[in-house]
Amino acid sequence: MATTPLLSVRDLSVGFKTDDGLVKAVTGISFDVVPGETLAVVGESGSGKSVSAMAVMRLLPSYAQITGSIEFDGRDLLALSVAQMRKLQGNEIAMVFQDPMTALNPVFTIANQLVEGIRIHNPTVSKKAARDRAVDLLALVGIPEPRQRVDNYPHEFSGGMRQRAMIAMAIANEPKLLIADEPTTALDVTIQAQVLEVMKKAQEATGAAMMLITHDLGLVAGVADRVQVMYGGRLFETADTDTIFYRSRNPYTRGLMTSIPTAAARTDARLQPIPGAPPSAIRQPKGCVFRPRCPNAEDECFEEPDLLPLGETGEHQSRCHFAEALPELEINDPTERSA
Repeated sequence: MATTPLLSVRDLSVGFKTDDGLVKAVTGISFDVVPGETLAVVGESGSGKSVSAMAVMRLLPSYAQITGSIEFDGRDLLALSVAQMRKLQGNEIAMVFQDPMTALNPVFTIANQLVEGIRIHNPTVSKKAARDRAVDLLALVGIPEPRQRVDNYPHEFSGGMRQRAMIAMAIANEPKLLIADEPTTALDVTIQAQVLEVMKKAQEATGAAMMLITHDLGLVAGVADRVQVMYGGRLFETADTDTIFYRSRNPYTRGLMTSIPTAAARTDARLQPIPGAPPSAIRQPKGCVFRPRCPNAEDECFEEPDLLPLGETGEHQSRCHFAEALPELEINDPTERSA
């Protein structure tokens, strides 16, 4: 796997002015995505996952206050004009949105929408060639009878099939980076597994890097190469997948894992939810934003911790004053999820 970053985000912050004050959606996050890898971005609702992805895609409203840098394949995305960015959107960077029923246009067929996406970025491609490509894409993502189903409208597809169609649209121009924002929301467990398998297959077919955004840590166990955990708009922990699941050094990450149901758990075992609620993006607590909910909180936690490297390589990073002092983690295998 290549080591030169395809996407390099440095000290990214995003805020929105409101009548109640400044909403600090993302605060000073930095990360890289290298070609061919899958980076999972995990956290509760309001942690800043989707906002950071929208900032990369340049899809935030004009009143969003964005600072920091976003460099993609050697280009500063925040410095590009709208016209320059449109050449990248859907071509070199593509996104699978959370709700396909609102992302797909209900008055156009799947064929119309796929063909349009292909020909906008490749105007020399004929309508027939683009339609043939659309049929091939639907076959790739597992749509049965793709030559007939390509002329269906979105409402004629099931939820899982609509999500597959969205994946087909996202990979139509073989992007270098694929961003999937909660791609399995509102799907049952069996369909979730199928959609993730389709995404892995699509990624292998195009060679794209992927950012997989989800609130479900258990969902990414067998999919991601690296995981970064977000909370309160900040990166709280980042490492390779095995390290996150078996050697986590952050109380918030551990809290997410103890709330995952597994088939290996005792039948009388109770899930351990994280107490309380995520912090307000306007009035955040003093010090560590996780302090009011943290079982390990001490007086030191009234000072905000830095995201510090652990171990010899420094690839494992955690935002916690007591990261090194946390006891060894005992948790069931997260890949053994209950249905």
